[in-house]
Amino acid sequence: MKLSINMAMTLDGKVVRPDGRWYGLTSSEDKTQMDVYRSQSDAILIGKNSILNDNPIVKIRAIPNALNPRPVILVRKGTLPPDKHVFEESDHIPLIICTKSNLKEIKTSLENKAEIFALDSDDIDPKKVTGILKRKGYKNVLLEGGPKLNFSFLEADLVDRIYLTIVPFVIGKTGLPGIADRNAELPGFDQNRWTLKDHFAKGNEIFLVYEKP
Repeated sequence: MKLSINMAMTLDGKVVRPDGRWYGLTSSEDKTQMDVYRSQSDAILIGKNSILNDNPIVKIRAIPNALNPRPVILVRKGTLPPDKHVFEESDHIPLIICTKSNLKEIKTSLENKAEIFALDSDDIDPKKVTGILKRKGYKNVLLEGGPKLNFSFLEADLVDRIYLTIVPFVIGKTGLPGIADRNAELPGFDQNRWTLKDHFAKGNEIFLVYEKP
């Protein structure tokens, strides 16, 4: 199974606005390219906070007759409102991976909206998540989560590819996260040089594709 991160970043390395959301910073070119990446995937990994903050539409719109990937939602604590786009507009019933501590809460609110799988722990272990997806037969998974979720999968050495869009804005505020964010560095980060496999420009944006060495 191949796991890819897809993320957009400002010229000064920020991946969220000062209010913690991302609305309005990408163009139609970026949305089209995102659909290209989605069309090459059979599952999309999304974190709870991404759904709460951005309420993404996960259907492919720019590529006619493309097969939509299945949304896989990681929820470590609490639950989600059932009226989010991912439950209303997906071609597939979403798969929710939660913990044993919030299984009951998620079943109460989302049992008729999703397939639910609870891990036997109180945290979301990226290796267990990828194990579930492998057993379900998924070959290409696209991670569209936030910086903390990206960090956890990078830390576990599970990411094979990074799609990075550079958008033409400078925010400037300190303390805003980059594509992977936690109060620690990734082990051996300066020993693992990612390989640039592709790069191209559309409009005012640059699209980069890096792969694990």
